[in-house]
Amino acid sequence: MVDAVAAGFALGVAPVLEETVFRAGLQESLLRRGAPGAVSVLLTAGLFAAAHALLRPGPWAWATAAPALLLGAVYLRGRRLWPCIALHALFNALWWGLLSPLV
Repeated sequence: MVDAVAAGFALGVAPVLEETVFRAGLQESLLRRGAPGAVSVLLTAGLFAAAHALLRPGPWAWATAAPALLLGAVYLRGRRLWPCIALHALFNALWWGLLSPLV
């Protein structure tokens, strides 16, 4: 039961919440205030990784900056949230299935 709840959170709840806060919230706010696209992507990805590092300290938390850069670029290109949520869920599924057993 715990695994099902954790998987539901990682694949459903977390992508929706995190992308809403970081892409539709922070990155969109930076863009609307005139920040260049690259700056909005870099700052948002850095804060995304920092938030993960606060919750789960360690180098793997900081590694979330790499996919966050891609998520930021996807958001910047279309300014639509759902592609970012879907990609985030995919990243979480890959982490869960491929990388987390190795760590």
